[in-house]
Amino acid sequence: MHRYKLLIPFICAILVLTGCKHHGRFDVDVDKISLNVPIHRFDKDLYAQDTTHVKEAIESLKQKYGSAYVDLYFSKIMQLNKGDNDQMLALSKMFLKDTVVRGVFRESLRQYADISDIQAKVTDAFKRIHYFFPDKKIPQLYLHVSMFNQSLVVDENIISLSVDNYLGEKYYGYQKAGVYDYLRYNMRREKVAPDFVTAFLMTEFQQPYSDKFLDNMLSRGKIMFVLSVLMPNEQPDVLMGYTKAQMQWCKDNEKSMWLNIMDNRQLFSSDPMLSTAYLNDAPFTSAVSQESPGRVGIWIGWQVIKQYMDRHTKVTLPELMANNNYQEILEQSGYKP
Repeated sequence: MHRYKLLIPFICAILVLTGCKHHGRFDVDVDKISLNVPIHRFDKDLYAQDTTHVKEAIESLKQKYGSAYVDLYFSKIMQLNKGDNDQMLALSKMFLKDTVVRGVFRESLRQYADISDIQAKVTDAFKRIHYFFPDKKIPQLYLHVSMFNQSLVVDENIISLSVDNYLGEKYYGYQKAGVYDYLRYNMRREKVAPDFVTAFLMTEFQQPYSDKFLDNMLSRGKIMFVLSVLMPNEQPDVLMGYTKAQMQWCKDNEKSMWLNIMDNRQLFSSDPMLSTAYLNDAPFTSAVSQESPGRVGIWIGWQVIKQYMDRHTKVTLPELMANNNYQEILEQSGYKP
């Protein structure tokens, strides 16, 4: 069955982890793994097309990228399929000739003229994915421009990232578009490679639906733990989407946050607003304090999973991801900050 998903904008911001490195147990000699994971530059090729002959331009793109991806871009990402084919072509022409749109394309291509650094990080991470999860199919990766719309798009064996959402927190277009300050911090180059990997993990390891706060917190913690294993050379604050000060705040207040959860009997709550407060993007975690960073529940979840894996050294990453008994994981972790 065909599957199509738009991951929420700035999905990068919902995933966090701490600064510990994983030595020995998860070391991988990636140089011995032969795997090529190119990032396809649809953004660059689209901008180079002749906008006076849009029909021919789209056909040319389909020959290079395939109809599935090109249709995904124009129909789903940009939503230019309103009406018959002629109307779609007319809307596409207006879009591609728009001066504001072309300005965003130019800035994106200027900042990302060379993506060799991103390519190296992504290839390294997917080599580790291939090592730890050999049954997983490696997706095709793309860059596109969405005019600050969906940051990440996932379709059948496709992950496409909107490069115009990574132009730096001070990029003037974000403020004009009304993007909140706490989201702009993560709209930077350093997040591109981690967000590609995060999108893969969240798609391939979807958790069974649960309304329990504990389940949601630890399922996010599992994703973060694996992310840190797959990208061991990345700075933890970059992977988290936290400033160094925010990360330190979590460490300093870990015990008080946990006591707050336990004292208020929140751990086994099925209140969806609780998960929203602790796990979703926000300038701060409303269930904790205005001094806290957002998403601290995810940070706590990572701590639990890390301690669980430290205590269970024979548990593999596939076994961890397959285990959805979160109450048992918590109990066996011995987590008591």
